[in-house]
Amino acid sequence: MPDLTFLPILLLAAFVHGAFGFGFPMVATPLLALFMDMRAAILLTLIPTVSINLASIFSERHWREALRIFWPIPTFTIVGSFVGTQVLLSVDPEPFRLLLALVLVAYLITDRFHRAERERRAPPWVLALLGLLLGLLAGVVNIFAPVLVIFALYTRMHPTLMVAAFNLSFVTSKTGQIIGFATNGAFDLATLKLSLLILPAVLTALWLGIRVRRRLHLDTYRRLLRYSLWAMAGLLVADWFWSSD
Repeated sequence: MPDLTFLPILLLAAFVHGAFGFGFPMVATPLLALFMDMRAAILLTLIPTVSINLASIFSERHWREALRIFWPIPTFTIVGSFVGTQVLLSVDPEPFRLLLALVLVAYLITDRFHRAERERRAPPWVLALLGLLLGLLAGVVNIFAPVLVIFALYTRMHPTLMVAAFNLSFVTSKTGQIIGFATNGAFDLATLKLSLLILPAVLTALWLGIRVRRRLHLDTYRRLLRYSLWAMAGLLVADWFWSSD
């Protein structure tokens, strides 16, 4: 992918994250994966993702409460993302495009789920296993929001706690990825410098998305997001079949 042709993808993803409260890696990764390998896509989104989620955490008043209740999730996400990064760096990343498409489909299916009638509390060991799974998905395909959405809907997690837990887990998953890339000498300094260069534009798009979320009804945005994710999943599946011939 030459020059800054990928910038509109990152700006779109940041805007969506601001409008919906999550979604930057979920939108950016599959689109970038159409033009570059999965490793490069994950590395390019690393710094913007950490920055976006840190900004989201500190804008939430309930992040300390979320950390107190759901601490095993972000804690074990570090371990899972480190292991997932080792998998990503040691095998051919092309099949991960199909896995990424399946993850997107999983999210679209969970989007139609209804919440349970009563709040459910998961024991710490279940939260730890969930954190490991989330980390593995983050390390391999850079997306784990669908699984966390399923958990949030099943347990009837309070929306404010859900957003805080999302962003805490995103940050810790990136910590595991950074450790994984560093221990394997897989950092591309040119890519990291480029991601730092475009960071102000990405954060501006995030801010614009937040303003839209506060002013407009989101039903239209949710419907368009579902359509776009179905399209991305279809493109990734088609690309996987085409490249496997």
